[in-house]
Amino acid sequence: MSKKRMGNRFVAACLAFSTLLAAAAPMAGAASDPSRTTTTEAGTAQTAVQDQTTAFTDLGNSYAKDAINHLASLQIINGQGEGLFYPQKTISRQDIAVLLTKVAGLLPKSAKEASFADVPVDSPYAPYVYGLSELGVMNGRNDGTVGAADPLTRQELAVLLARLMKESHVAKAASTSATSYSDEEEMAGYAREAIADVTNQRWMQGANGKFNPLGTVTRAEAAVIAERVLNARYQQAEQAQFTLNAKSLSLMAGTSERLRVASANGEKLPFTPIFAFDRPELGTILPDGTFVAGPAPGRGNVTVTVGYHSETIPVEITNAPKTEENDQPVSSGEQAADTKVQVAEPADAAAPAEQTTATDSQEPAEEEEEAAESAEQDDLVNVAPGSFTSVKTFGPPDSYFQTVEKQYPGPVGGLVTPSEEWTGYNRQFGRKVTVTLSEAKPLERVALTFRQQKTSGITLPESMDVEVSRDGKAWSYAGKAVHDVPASEEKQVLRTLSVTLPDVEARYVRVSFPVKVFAFARQLEVWANENSRWDEAVLLPPPSPTQMMEDKKAGNRVENMLLAYSGAYGDRGNWTKDDFLPMVGYRTADGYMRDQMFDTILFLPYQDMPATKVGWQGYLNDLFGTNRQLDALNSAMREYNRLRGTLYTTPTQEKVVLALPYPNMNQTNFGKLADNKPSLSFNPTGIGEEQAYENRKQALEWYFQELQKRWNKAGYSYLQLEGIYWFHELIEDSAPKERDLIRSMASMVHDEALRFYWIPYYGAPGAGEWKSLYFDYAFLQPNYYSDKPVQLDRIEGVLDAISKYGMGVEIEGDERMYRDPKFYQTYYNQLVAAHKLGMDKNNVHAYYYGSKTLIQAATSTDQVVRGIYDDTYKWMRGKFDREEYYEANEMP
Repeated sequence: MSKKRMGNRFVAACLAFSTLLAAAAPMAGAASDPSRTTTTEAGTAQTAVQDQTTAFTDLGNSYAKDAINHLASLQIINGQGEGLFYPQKTISRQDIAVLLTKVAGLLPKSAKEASFADVPVDSPYAPYVYGLSELGVMNGRNDGTVGAADPLTRQELAVLLARLMKESHVAKAASTSATSYSDEEEMAGYAREAIADVTNQRWMQGANGKFNPLGTVTRAEAAVIAERVLNARYQQAEQAQFTLNAKSLSLMAGTSERLRVASANGEKLPFTPIFAFDRPELGTILPDGTFVAGPAPGRGNVTVTVGYHSETIPVEITNAPKTEENDQPVSSGEQAADTKVQVAEPADAAAPAEQTTATDSQEPAEEEEEAAESAEQDDLVNVAPGSFTSVKTFGPPDSYFQTVEKQYPGPVGGLVTPSEEWTGYNRQFGRKVTVTLSEAKPLERVALTFRQQKTSGITLPESMDVEVSRDGKAWSYAGKAVHDVPASEEKQVLRTLSVTLPDVEARYVRVSFPVKVFAFARQLEVWANENSRWDEAVLLPPPSPTQMMEDKKAGNRVENMLLAYSGAYGDRGNWTKDDFLPMVGYRTADGYMRDQMFDTILFLPYQDMPATKVGWQGYLNDLFGTNRQLDALNSAMREYNRLRGTLYTTPTQEKVVLALPYPNMNQTNFGKLADNKPSLSFNPTGIGEEQAYENRKQALEWYFQELQKRWNKAGYSYLQLEGIYWFHELIEDSAPKERDLIRSMASMVHDEALRFYWIPYYGAPGAGEWKSLYFDYAFLQPNYYSDKPVQLDRIEGVLDAISKYGMGVEIEGDERMYRDPKFYQTYYNQLVAAHKLGMDKNNVHAYYYGSKTLIQAATSTDQVVRGIYDDTYKWMRGKFDREEYYEANEMP
């Protein structure tokens, strides 16, 4: 965007909020049901572009098969018709331009004029070839062409990759030895350094000591190399570190302030920063990071995304100061007469935030007229109304939940219709809503309004992600918006999550958001600006949809969860502060608190707790007692923070999962929930299955309410309630409506924005059903610690089952591993097996040690026993390096 128009943008952003939010094009029919097509005003049928994965029939056992399928799943590469990829055909220079542009995350842009005779402006290759040409990655030839259709040679590809590496700010790999190929004399002088660079980077490799610089590149080779580039860019995106020039923004109504983003190492950012705001009625943030405050005070949150990494900072807008004479706000003209609004050029290094006056004060009678004029000057148009929309679930759709949400269909015309009517979404992990515009537009903002009404089970999604695409096939991730409304908020709350796009020209827009129980949304807006002229955007394909389903949607709030049994067996079931300290923190042998150990504690009763009201109350009394269990854990976390030096700065909170006791169906005299009510029976004999189910449900609801009351009253400063655990380790098919009961409890837990956990035993009935029962996490209990030796095939079989059902792994040990080689061997072999399969990294784990077994290892002076504690910590951190199983009676 030109600087000339920037002043008008400030005025428009401050005064035109109500006008922009209400503006809408004439409504045309649009469907929110993905199975339907929509007839537009012109009478032509549109269909949504569907995600699709091509299965190529000519790959056989090709070394490039996985790379080709991966890129094809992202719609980065295509076949050549009839399911054929032709892996051995050569790739042209114009085709490699398309491929490299996509894997590097460069967004193609329309060419204004033809610089190369063999790439006309209307060529489908033009946006890619000219985009790389502007960056200096692909250069023309002396004859005025770029050799578009010519086969690509290996040395040409090396040069393109080396230039792309520099432009993408991919760190060069350290050279361990001088690169030497026996055919170096065949290399062009301009290509030798590039060949060395890409060889060190392992993006290209020779064969038999030769690089073959003049050989042509096949489509298979191009796919493998492109995937390596994409993986390097993915790594950059996941590890993107950046700094902001302010930890918060505080500005007066009607002013603006620039939020600057810089890379942590001082180099140019590898991806375009994207800004979002959750209260557009209070202000807006422009694509360069300038926040423009509206006329009203309030608080909101700006989210900054670089690559896949996002940070959120609070924003506070205050009233302008008032004069003593007329008690009216001081106008910006009085504060800074004749001062023109300026926007600095983007900077690579963080600098103090710049605050400028955005608009003069206006009399109320003049505001509406000037707002309309500003909106016209701003050239922002909501192009979403009348567009085709499709909606998909994150995972496989569920017919029951789809039936439920049909009660809340939203307005005719779909989510893009400017209407006050809400569209409801029920469970199924989340939704992806795709908008197909009539043509590609220069987009600037995407916004969607959500509602929270906790009493009705409706909560705000924790975030909203945005993706854009030119063709509806290859997508680019365009950041996210978050808010700070707690799921526990009782009052009705509305939030419009708005993502400001950089210089993006796209026809397809997709918003994604998680759904816990119910999410209600309305007025999906896509704002276009024909005069947008920001620098070229650099965005990657979105993270894997699998990652979103696997609860990356809200971040893995739990990593390593320790089971803590309590409420019986004297000292074994009584946890003190000193017991917890080496469990919550990894303590070295010399007493130094180096790191966090278990980040979550699951409190659960012993199996013999009676299924009576008195028994359940007794467990609660013990759980919330003084100087033990939860209180002891809270004290241990305070001490952990003191030892780590974070007590008064950024104290760490330990996450807690609490158990729901099991209402055993054999119980006929649970107790009275109220004095005027009879004692509950859980047994269907005599009362019927339906009444037994209702009684079990009532008992659990009572217990959950008591649990919450006590938790809230305790007010633990260093603990965070993370979730609820279903205590029974199998699905009792004989119990009254067991699955209905579990699903009902899941809904109850989710209504409180908590997660639902389960740990069935190996081979337990119903273990494979855990997702359909609405558990958020399930871990398989291996049951290694029996009297019979555990063979390696049993350990590997457990891990196969975990992989098959998508479960987490529970690590098991007890006090016998300290004295019996058989159990010592079993403990380590499960660590080795899981490590060899990569399950020790990027997974959520549970740990069972009988009662307090691991404490003995943490405090032992015996090197072998102490080694169990140390090696467990290494395994947690992905640093466990043993690859060989222990055999027979082998011990250190």
